[in-house]
Amino acid sequence: MCNNMHSLHRRKSLANIHNIELRRLRHVIEVGSAGSISVAAGTLGISQPALSRSIALLEYQIGIQLFERIRRGTRLTEEGELFVTEAKKIIGNVEDLISNTEDYLSRKRGRLKIGVAPAGFQRFLSRPIGAMVKDYPGIRLEIVSGSAEELAPKVIGGELDLIWGSSRPLSKWPELSVTIVGGLHTRFFVRKNHPITEIKKPVERDLLSYPVILPASVEPPHIDLAKRYAPNRLPPMTPQYVTDDFRVAKAIISKSDAFTLVSNPINHFNRLGNNYQVFEDLVKIPDQRLAIAVYSRKLSTPSLETFKDYLQNSIYDIKKPD
Repeated sequence: MCNNMHSLHRRKSLANIHNIELRRLRHVIEVGSAGSISVAAGTLGISQPALSRSIALLEYQIGIQLFERIRRGTRLTEEGELFVTEAKKIIGNVEDLISNTEDYLSRKRGRLKIGVAPAGFQRFLSRPIGAMVKDYPGIRLEIVSGSAEELAPKVIGGELDLIWGSSRPLSKWPELSVTIVGGLHTRFFVRKNHPITEIKKPVERDLLSYPVILPASVEPPHIDLAKRYAPNRLPPMTPQYVTDDFRVAKAIISKSDAFTLVSNPINHFNRLGNNYQVFEDLVKIPDQRLAIAVYSRKLSTPSLETFKDYLQNSIYDIKKPD
């Protein structure tokens, strides 16, 4: 008899789950993010009592406590954390379903959320993104940056559609399908009358002995560069100058003995060589590979396929460094 009652209760719980409204999922997600009923209510544009009732009804429907009260608001329970993760996937899938159904044939509208890892790789997207939004002005586009460790879970969880970046860190995630788009070549450069230019056959140690300029957002080539100091019996790499602005880096190089590196999909650095001394094989670091990573279990969308087309068609037309 007890087993029959438990089975009946489980069937009723499942039936209630099927009746959950999407807006209640959004309510839980917002409260979980804000950590406060009052703040979430303001964001959602509803009253605090109405939001509290919505959360309470949802907890009753599923038979799970999603939040617990703390001194300064609320926080998700362990079950609530899992619920929010799955709720975000559901909301994302519903948005994709609606967007794809309406716009599959024309591709004139749609939603695309791109993660870039590392942040510096955004500079390679200007041409394909510019061409795509010109041809499809109705597309909704969001670009965020971070490390692969930060962005990969967001792709898997449905918060992002893809990651654009270096293939090496992205390949560590078995849940991601990684497509190589092209190579990324790296060169080091100094000012024309730099002291190293007086050395007939400079070696790696000669360059690494000088101050280095690095960006605040470290990229894979910089990690490879850091590994070259110990084999040359030099102290660990410590940048003397840090800037994300390539123009500032060039200005520093022009007035100092510092060096830096530049990467480009095109193995062509002639314009840079007109004003600076460029070294191709002096420092032994491997070339990188540019890639797109998507969640392997998620169906592709028209917006994503459109982006891939523009990216692959224009990757080798990216402006050469100067």
